[in-house]
Amino acid sequence: MFCPNCGRDNSRELKFCVACGTNLEAVSQALSGTSGDFFTRTDMALDHLIARYSEHVFKDAPANALNRSTANSWKLLGQATVTSLADVVLFFIIWNVLPLKFLILLFSTPIRLLLEKSRNQKGGAAALPEARPQNWLSEPVPSVSEHTTEMLQKPDVEINRR
Repeated sequence: MFCPNCGRDNSRELKFCVACGTNLEAVSQALSGTSGDFFTRTDMALDHLIARYSEHVFKDAPANALNRSTANSWKLLGQATVTSLADVVLFFIIWNVLPLKFLILLFSTPIRLLLEKSRNQKGGAAALPEARPQNWLSEPVPSVSEHTTEMLQKPDVEINRR
């Protein structure tokens, strides 16, 4: 494709001219007249939507949605089909696992709560060490800020001597 601004021949894959930086994608859309077409815009929007949906199975799907070729649109449709089949399978698996988890919790919760309560009662007294008063200081400890004004006056005297 020739750049309409500087005339340099660029490959079709480039979005901008190598020489002057003109947006070649906008130029090719203007020349082909497909950018304003309702069906083209709808197709592009659907490709982006399908790519975002397929992203959790196919990580490169959003990057592929930028390529507007027909083959790529079919590829995105195939990826979305595989993704939806995987979602259906996962849905049925989780639909069967959730009631099982509910039943297990329903029957095991009273037993588990009783076991936790008995562990807390048995382990609660043994877990805490008893306080030993003989390790505590019997006389009061002087405050950190005690006599600070006396200590502040001493350096002033030494500074005045110098």
